[in-house]
Amino acid sequence: MDSLRLYPPLPNELLHSIANYIAYTPNISNQRGSRNKSFFKHASPELLALSVVNWRLRRICLPFLLAYIKLRHDKDVKKLENDLSLCAKFTKNLVIGRFGALTQDGERITSRVVPRLEQLLNVELPDCWDRSDLLRIILAHPTVTSVLVNEEPHVSMRAHDLSKVILDYTNSTSAFSPQFTTYFERGMRLKCLGLATDSIDNRLQSHHFPGLEEIKIYMFKADVSFSWLSPLSSTYPTLTRLWLLQIDKDSLTHNAPPFLSSLVVESQRQGLQHVFRILGVGLCRAKPVDQESQDWRVMGLALRTTSAHKLLIETLALVASVFPKLEFLTLDLDRHQETYNIDELASVLARFSSLRVIYLECVYERLNFGPGNENLMRPVQRDGSTHSDSLDELRARAESGLLLFTSRLVKQAKSLDLVHIDDMGYGSAGSTRPLIHWHLRGWLHVLNSNRDIGGTLGNYH
Repeated sequence: MDSLRLYPPLPNELLHSIANYIAYTPNISNQRGSRNKSFFKHASPELLALSVVNWRLRRICLPFLLAYIKLRHDKDVKKLENDLSLCAKFTKNLVIGRFGALTQDGERITSRVVPRLEQLLNVELPDCWDRSDLLRIILAHPTVTSVLVNEEPHVSMRAHDLSKVILDYTNSTSAFSPQFTTYFERGMRLKCLGLATDSIDNRLQSHHFPGLEEIKIYMFKADVSFSWLSPLSSTYPTLTRLWLLQIDKDSLTHNAPPFLSSLVVESQRQGLQHVFRILGVGLCRAKPVDQESQDWRVMGLALRTTSAHKLLIETLALVASVFPKLEFLTLDLDRHQETYNIDELASVLARFSSLRVIYLECVYERLNFGPGNENLMRPVQRDGSTHSDSLDELRARAESGLLLFTSRLVKQAKSLDLVHIDDMGYGSAGSTRPLIHWHLRGWLHVLNSNRDIGGTLGNYH
């Protein structure tokens, strides 16, 4: 007798909890104030593997597998139609491809299928105003609560109830215009507003943007007062994220706001104030917001190190001690000149115990891969005097080195889900040839409990 049969089967409730825990991978599009956000979630490799073990596990995994569906082209639409008996019960979130991605036949099938998805809650519809008939069908669906769109409403929709429509992003020029008032009066909500510091005035408090969750502020002015933060926090109780971007040099360190004062004071005490610049800050507060607590905390930080100092490890250790709950970190080493052992750098980054996403810019030539990995060491010098390799060879060597470092990093930084790489370098294709330039960019992500990584780095010229 098979010894496994001596043990009673796990209850369905426990298996359901396990499937729920492993179901989805992190959503890349929702990171660091990216303009276009999506509610879509991708099924994890673990969920896919679990779903093919046997029919019992297949039935448990099926609601998670079908909860999110993306219609990128007609094949996806026809598959949805063929699986409608299951999707009608389990599909809650639908992403419809951009206008033109589906043929007219695909659009017609989509219009016919959507009303039959009995559990549908959320729909993402790019270019929605070019397909107003489909939009009306979606808005009329009794269970749909939100339709995420990424462009401003069309004049033809002014007379319609827009209470289910959520505009992903707009800037202050559009948001403060009279025509937008009409859309908000019809119930449309705004998710994210982008504006410059010059626009932070009484208009932001006097205008009402229903459902506003996020503001991106471009800090073009060197002298910025944060007197607006408290009244803004009270005006928009749904606001949970603020991004301060493109910060002018030293504008936040010379006159530090409360949320950065600890970092500024401690960096001065340790003599590290000239080692780095703050390029961006992400702030967050609890949701739903307690009327008695309007406190904002730093959840994201973009740092650029200077070329004149060697104290990168000490600087990162300081930032980790001041902001232990940091979730997003950008590290720009383009102007840095020192090299660091990959395990030492990974170890100090692992001190950010809540870090979920890291953006690494121009780090490859700052890495020392140690004995046995000499072939991955800096393949080029900026003057092109070191090697005479082809562009493909230089790029392949850099990609291998970056993948090795990322693998070491995610194994030490247990909270880390996503790594974005943006790196470049120069080399010589021979003594009589000009410099050649390589550029790698892409997302890498943790695949499984072993902390293996997936994803690709694209080649850019």
